[in-house]
Amino acid sequence: MRSSQELKLKGIPVSPGIVIAPVKIFKRKRAQVKERILKPTEIEDEVSKFTKGTEKLISVLNELKMETKEENLARLLDVEISILNDTEMQNDVILLIRNKRRNAESAISSVFNNRKESLLKHESSYMRERANELERLGMDLIAMINDDYSREDFGFDGIIATESLSIEQALRIVRSNAKGVVTEVGGRTEHSALILRNFEVPTVFGIEKITKLVEDGDTMILDGGKGVVIINPMDSTLNRYFFIKSGYERYESGLASERDLPAITVDGKEIGLYANIDIPEEADRLLDLGKYGIGLFRTEMVFNEYSSDEEKQYQIYYDIAKKVYPNSVTIRSFDVGGDKFYSDYTEENPFLGLRGIRVLLEEQEVFERQIRAVIRANVHSNIRFMIPMVSNYEEVLEAKKIFLRNKKLLEKQQNNVNQPRFGVMIEVPSAVFILEHIAELVDFVSIGTNDLTQYTLAVNRKSLRVSKLFNHLHPAVLKLIQITTDICREKNIVVASCGEMASDPYGVVLLVGFGIDEISCPSSRILEVKSLIRRINLSDAEQIAAEAVKKSNHRAVKDLVGEYLKSVMPELLEFYE
Repeated sequence: MRSSQELKLKGIPVSPGIVIAPVKIFKRKRAQVKERILKPTEIEDEVSKFTKGTEKLISVLNELKMETKEENLARLLDVEISILNDTEMQNDVILLIRNKRRNAESAISSVFNNRKESLLKHESSYMRERANELERLGMDLIAMINDDYSREDFGFDGIIATESLSIEQALRIVRSNAKGVVTEVGGRTEHSALILRNFEVPTVFGIEKITKLVEDGDTMILDGGKGVVIINPMDSTLNRYFFIKSGYERYESGLASERDLPAITVDGKEIGLYANIDIPEEADRLLDLGKYGIGLFRTEMVFNEYSSDEEKQYQIYYDIAKKVYPNSVTIRSFDVGGDKFYSDYTEENPFLGLRGIRVLLEEQEVFERQIRAVIRANVHSNIRFMIPMVSNYEEVLEAKKIFLRNKKLLEKQQNNVNQPRFGVMIEVPSAVFILEHIAELVDFVSIGTNDLTQYTLAVNRKSLRVSKLFNHLHPAVLKLIQITTDICREKNIVVASCGEMASDPYGVVLLVGFGIDEISCPSSRILEVKSLIRRINLSDAEQIAAEAVKKSNHRAVKDLVGEYLKSVMPELLEFYE
């Protein structure tokens, strides 16, 4: 399969940066699991083999945890340690050994695979990525009980190519002199991805068969910002990328120089600039960037792990609010259903079924537990609470009643209860057209441009056959955003925006022009978005937005905004795909 010709491949952009360096393949030996029926006299020895191997792997992870100075990253190892310490998991393995007389390797493989398959049944990319991590941990445990577990030496001054990365491997990489990472599988919310982003190691995940397409020493170009990998580049490609790399480094330096400056337009309008986070540990990365709040904390990870544990939820929300104080954190209530993990209940068309606020109102105990945890965590009065996927007035009214009822309940139990500001996400066209009524119940709204685009255009952006029709620059989507911002201005409530449009340079110009108050984007794009805002003239953006809604298609909109971007920040287009 390998070719000496130049080969350009596209994967998942995980951590930005451009690296031109030799590559080295790292392959962890995959344990061969063969099922064997035990003799009665072998059973307890096999149980002992499993328990001792588990203890040894926990010891290795605890040792690495002690070596990891960054507390927030060290805590990621607790995820794997807690799985290994899980008594239910251990009992399931031991029962297979004792009752089915399965050898330890086979029993471990069966238990971990069952849990992995349960996660893979759901369409959520977050859950699939947790499944990948679970599979790796199971293989590590099998290797450990067979005395075949080894720690890779990542001391290579170049690009590491591997099939996938565990948390442990990612921590070892960031402590090595590796310049970049490319993997065959993985996603942006994997814990290993978070670690590599935190340490600014340029990384691309999801390049299929990369370990078979390269050989040790091959030259590779890795563009972590665009998710591009080029193997055996021609001289002309190398020269072009050396030029691009030099320009990118100057560009990054320029962005960093504006780190502590406000996100304010040329003519004086300040835009609130916030970050999106998926897991609590990302808040620490945000602190490294400067003084920013969180405009969208997606709590699906919290739902998956702690939906029945109010105390644990409270601690997570409190810790994040304390870290970003005096800035605010907007906590989105559990947005489950649709393409996100909810239950074994399946629907023919989940995007039009039980999801978001519909789940919350049906599962009120879960909803109320989260509400109480959020209200209790609002010690510094900097938390906002946001309801997803509303489509009618009655949903918001009922959610607000539940919210206030739980606030009153807490007031009877404790002093100094600070009520978080209450808001909704605008993601469904029907919510836009009744927003003047919904606005009477809320303190703020946030436009979720991904779902608003999906439901406006009737396009599932994850469908390979129709995803090309998904575009947040479609004039119909822009008109809905315009209506939303106009009503919010009239009602004097804050209007924010999150989703891909909030980190798309074309989208940022339009959002500013429509009169958005706050923009929330991935932390990796904050400095870039800020730099662009500081070059925008509000009156120009308003005129462009007014013209954009009159266009017939997204290409015409992109051409219109593109001309403006060329005049105010041409270097941005060079590094944005």
